[in-house]
Amino acid sequence: MPNDTEINIVEAASPTNDSAKEVLVEILLNGGFRYQIKVKSDNPLLRSLIAAFLARTQGKQDSFLFQIPIEENKSSLCFTSDHLVGLITQPPILLRRKQELEIE
Repeated sequence: MPNDTEINIVEAASPTNDSAKEVLVEILLNGGFRYQIKVKSDNPLLRSLIAAFLARTQGKQDSFLFQIPIEENKSSLCFTSDHLVGLITQPPILLRRKQELEIE
């Protein structure tokens, strides 16, 4: 699993609010497949998805398995991180490195 300890997730609508809020995440996979999940903004799964996406943008080749409960835990979405194409979040979120937050 990618190292996600340096990533802070900040809601674009209220970047100073520290409380975890529900985020609708649409997971975009190879082949045009899309799946929606709802998670709290401080959920480790959200951080792992973002870290996996960022790792691909930086050319890192490590691949690992995601197993995500969907449909109210009646089904499971399983895919490897190399099939992750993108993420759509509602509300919009910003990714900030901890160093950037300490400077402000």
